[in-house]
Amino acid sequence: MEKKETITSVTFILSGSLLQMFNGIGNGWISTLTAIFGLILFFMGLSKLKKGIDEKGQAAVKMLIIAAILGLIGLVLDLIPLIGIVASIVFIAAFIVQLIGVIKLKSSESIGESGKSGVTLLLIAMILAIIQSIFGFVPLAGGIIAGIISFIALILVFFGWLKIQDGIIINNS
Repeated sequence: MEKKETITSVTFILSGSLLQMFNGIGNGWISTLTAIFGLILFFMGLSKLKKGIDEKGQAAVKMLIIAAILGLIGLVLDLIPLIGIVASIVFIAAFIVQLIGVIKLKSSESIGESGKSGVTLLLIAMILAIIQSIFGFVPLAGGIIAGIISFIALILVFFGWLKIQDGIIINNS
């Protein structure tokens, strides 16, 4: 049963990641609530995944859980008017912790070679997220470019987590 739960955990993580990233494409309180729901799914998936991988993977997942909690706090703060700057600081902290967690995940043997290539896709998506946030400050065309970059990052996250799931399946066979 643990094997099945480990594989299912990535489905939760994948769904949560995609819903969370929707906040970068959409805007308004509905997209924020969607991202909060996504982070809850992400957190649930990470909690399940942590039980089925090696120690290096568990350390990485702990970092990703901390990042998810920080992201959740940032999203809740973002719903409160005039607290945007505090939310932005929390988002930056969550991003840094998530980056460290994703880099650590690459050293886990439980995800195999396929999973490690998936982690590379996640890292590229995170770099694109940084570029997207910079373009968000550019007037007029910046918003359009940021949306396109955000959509590409969303696709990379999708395929990155699928590759991690494949790696877990192959290593648990």
